[in-house]
Amino acid sequence: MIDCKCCFAITLIKEEFACEQAQLVTRRAGPDTACASEQGSQRCQQLYDQLKLVGLPAFDAEDDLLKTPASVFSKIQFGGLLGLAKIVAEDVSKESNRQPMIERVENIYQLLEQAVSRYESVSNIPYPELVDSMTAFKIKRKR
Repeated sequence: MIDCKCCFAITLIKEEFACEQAQLVTRRAGPDTACASEQGSQRCQQLYDQLKLVGLPAFDAEDDLLKTPASVFSKIQFGGLLGLAKIVAEDVSKESNRQPMIERVENIYQLLEQAVSRYESVSNIPYPELVDSMTAFKIKRKR
């Protein structure tokens, strides 16, 4: 079994998003999520690094876990993935003249495959277009 730590684990914890490559594992610190695909893990890490690169300045924050609230990283992950799903779905919606209403990512791995197919690589994704989705994302309150 490949045991790559999932960089989008926070989106999978409450099962709000899903990924076909996600596997629940137990680590010393407790339950966690691992990626079954080494290539998928590398792509996701590249995606997350780029999302932070464009997202952190929008929140006037830096990539420092001690200085930046966890909520900022959550908004970057959730909002970034939702924004990516929206721009990937826009190709389909242009044909049907319907705006995509995306509230959940059903399969992060598949979304990244579609994005790479459309943009040829993770580095070619238009990341600045995702910033509005990051800043607009609202974290659901605990009950």
